[in-house]
Amino acid sequence: MKKLVISIIVIVIAIASFVIFSQLNKNDKLGEITIILVDEIGDTIYNRKYDFTETDTLFSILDEDFNLMCADSSYNINDNCDPVLFGSRVILKIDTIETNWSDNYIGIYENEVYSTLGIDSLSLNDGDVFTFEFTEIGDGN
Repeated sequence: MKKLVISIIVIVIAIASFVIFSQLNKNDKLGEITIILVDEIGDTIYNRKYDFTETDTLFSILDEDFNLMCADSSYNINDNCDPVLFGSRVILKIDTIETNWSDNYIGIYENEVYSTLGIDSLSLNDGDVFTFEFTEIGDGN
């Protein structure tokens, strides 16, 4: 009987700890963004909302969920993803969307406006929509 009472107390404490920890983590949430991927034929192949906290960046959210490849200092593709251009990363591949950086690239749109900033210079604001779109050079974008 004593073991049963101790087991019940341990279970109640574990459940209470889980609930408290979940509530504390919810308070860290600063907002929600949407990430959209558009492939080379203009089809939306991905559209999902993400919660973000103070420590998140757009790159860290992408890196968590996608297979990313970036340019190295010579603009060759690799999985290192160190900053190269003005202290920012140059993404050449997000899952199945891959560019060669000479004829095409991955354009970034923030709230449907073409971004002239690199991925590391974009801040996260509640409700933002970031679209990563395969873009041919010279197609008017």
